[in-house]
Amino acid sequence: MKNVKNAARLAAVAATAALALTGCVSGTASTGAASAETGLPAAIKASGTLRVGLSANFPPMEFKDAEGKYAGADVELQQKLGEVLGVKIEVVEAPFDQLINSAQTGRVDMVMSGMSDTLERQKTADFVDYFASQGRLYTTGARAGEFTKPEDACGKKLAVSGKTDYFEQVKKLNTTLCTDKGLAPIEIMSADSGPGARLQLDQGRADLAAQGGENLAYFNKTEPGKYAPVLEPLPAKPLGILVKKGNTQLINAIQDGLNKMYDSGDYKKILDKWGIGYGAMKPVVNGVKA
Repeated sequence: MKNVKNAARLAAVAATAALALTGCVSGTASTGAASAETGLPAAIKASGTLRVGLSANFPPMEFKDAEGKYAGADVELQQKLGEVLGVKIEVVEAPFDQLINSAQTGRVDMVMSGMSDTLERQKTADFVDYFASQGRLYTTGARAGEFTKPEDACGKKLAVSGKTDYFEQVKKLNTTLCTDKGLAPIEIMSADSGPGARLQLDQGRADLAAQGGENLAYFNKTEPGKYAPVLEPLPAKPLGILVKKGNTQLINAIQDGLNKMYDSGDYKKILDKWGIGYGAMKPVVNGVKA
């Protein structure tokens, strides 16, 4: 009997040592274990609220309707995600260029506002990519016939928001399409927002503008024929849900929730409602590699 008790004591000591080696003593998970955690973080689960940052000026992804209420594909995706995760969605509005800081400082839990996943942003944040965006050059419907081949953009004035990745894409386009071939450069007009760039086009101060193809799908419904996409799509990055770097548990929960929406058909149904079903994709974490 004594030998049995000694064996039990030795087994207990061995088990304790094993726990210590894996970093799980006193209920504290190791870094490896934490990365595999599932479900929402405890603080979000306890509050029952997921705070989402957005800038409501990018239809049809997010905007305010005639009654001043938030509307759009992202807004409906957020609400469905909240249902899947079992929490209430609290929208926290801010200017687009302040959204990343809102996540870094903890003012919001995540950002979902037509934001592209880029390598630069991945330095301080993680993304769940959920929509294959499509950047487009466009002009007024009346002038669309002036732009039938790529070089037709050279020597023209092009308005684009300086706060989006389309600005850098247009700069590269100017080099490869125009200046490297000895053609007149595109005069790039930096605006403070997508609507600001569109205003330059509306007022005749720009010949072209650059924006997400999602916008153009929306305008084609609300103002048919007013604008027209021209030339080939820009190599746009996917839109992603941004979370503060290293918050792996929240990233896992978001991706899992989106996967369930994708598999149920709810995700595609929302995109199709807003005329942007072309951008449907399976959610992936930090999918941009270059």
